[in-house]
Amino acid sequence: MKTILWDWNGTLLDDVRVSYDCLNDMLRLYHKPEVPTVDAYRAIFRFPVKEYYALAGIGDDLFDEVAPRWMEDYMAHEGVCLLRDGAAETLRAFHDAGFRQVILSASKRQNLLGQMARFDILPYFDEVLGLDHIYATSKEGIGRAWMERENVNPADCAMIGDTLHDADVARALGVRCILLCEGHQLKSTLETAGCEVAEDLEAAKRLILED
Repeated sequence: MKTILWDWNGTLLDDVRVSYDCLNDMLRLYHKPEVPTVDAYRAIFRFPVKEYYALAGIGDDLFDEVAPRWMEDYMAHEGVCLLRDGAAETLRAFHDAGFRQVILSASKRQNLLGQMARFDILPYFDEVLGLDHIYATSKEGIGRAWMERENVNPADCAMIGDTLHDADVARALGVRCILLCEGHQLKSTLETAGCEVAEDLEAAKRLILED
C-alpha cells in the first residue's frame, strides 16, 4: 500500500499567523524586539525550535520558561486556525485512491488530536504520530519506529511538509519529499533542500497522483 506521511502545522493546518503572533507576544513579555513581519518569522523559523528561539532573541537561559508559555498562548488562540486551502479535498483524493495517510508531527500528540477533531478529516488517517512533550524536537525516531512496525516500504512512501526539517526527516527515512510553500518557511529556503517544492496542496496532489 502506498503511504503519505503528512506534517500537520503549516502543511495541513494554516497556523503560521497565529504562531507568529504568539512569538511576538513572548518577545513583548520579555522586553525583546518584535519580529516585524510574517516573512521575517518564516526566514528564521527552523528545527529544533530552540535555534529559532535564539534567532528571535530568546536564548537558552529563557527557553525552558518561554516554551511552555508560548504553547499556552498558542493553544488559547489556535481555535481561529483553519485548514489550508484544498486540504480536505486533497486528503479525500488520496483516500479514494487507496493511499494510507499518517500524520507525522513534531507537535504533542494530545494537542494534535484536539486540533484535528475540529475538522471532519480524522477518518482519512490511519495513524496520528506525535511527540509526548511540547518542545518540537525531531520526529525522525517516531516515524522510523512506525515504518518498521508497519513494514512500510520507503519506495512506496512520500512525506509532505513545509520545512527543511521535513526534508531531513524524509531523507533519513528514505522516502520521497514534497515541500509546500506558504507554510512556516520561505520558498527560497525550501528550494535549498534539493527535493520537490509545490506551490500548494493541489500541486502536491498532482505530483503524486500523476506520477
